[in-house]
Amino acid sequence: MKRAISLLAASVFAIACEDEPSKPAAVPTAPTVAPAAPAAAITASDLPSGASTICRVYVTERDVAKAQLDSTATDTLMLSRVKTLDALVKETCN
Repeated sequence: MKRAISLLAASVFAIACEDEPSKPAAVPTAPTVAPAAPAAAITASDLPSGASTICRVYVTERDVAKAQLDSTATDTLMLSRVKTLDALVKETCN
């Protein structure tokens, strides 16, 4: 009885694997486009002398991240960091 159950399970598995439709060899992908860096509203030199410390830190970090993004334009992680820091600068420095 145990052999019959094992044999039945194996045959069902083999039949189920044969029913899978064939897949194309090449998976279609979207064309690659170089991401554009968002425009900066404030730079480190634009900050007034009485600007908050956190604002200065975010602007400096964003400027460094933008410089790194310019050297590697296809780095999506760095693009995400620049966008995040840009949003932080807009929120804290305005």
